[in-house]
Amino acid sequence: MRSLICALVVLSTVTGCATVSKKQYADLSAGAIGCPAEELVITGEKSSYGLGEMVAPWNAECRGHRFICSAAGQTVSCKEELKAVEAPSATPAAAQAEEGPQ
Repeated sequence: MRSLICALVVLSTVTGCATVSKKQYADLSAGAIGCPAEELVITGEKSSYGLGEMVAPWNAECRGHRFICSAAGQTVSCKEELKAVEAPSATPAAAQAEEGPQ
């Protein structure tokens, strides 16, 4: 992973722009997630970056779990996406109040 990031940095230094493929994103994400790169589905990625640009977050999905990944320098980090929490329709006290006295 470290050599891949270094290669991207060298490429961007020489050309002023680095092109990053979905396979490279999958390779970077695999170690941080613990899922084989071949099983990852990458979305939300940018295909190229200018010199000195931060790598924007991307999504990686594996075995029904979705992760948000990012890179800063030579460090890649992926965290599982938080699930939306449904608000309860009514609190128990409010539900009892609606039913009225028994």
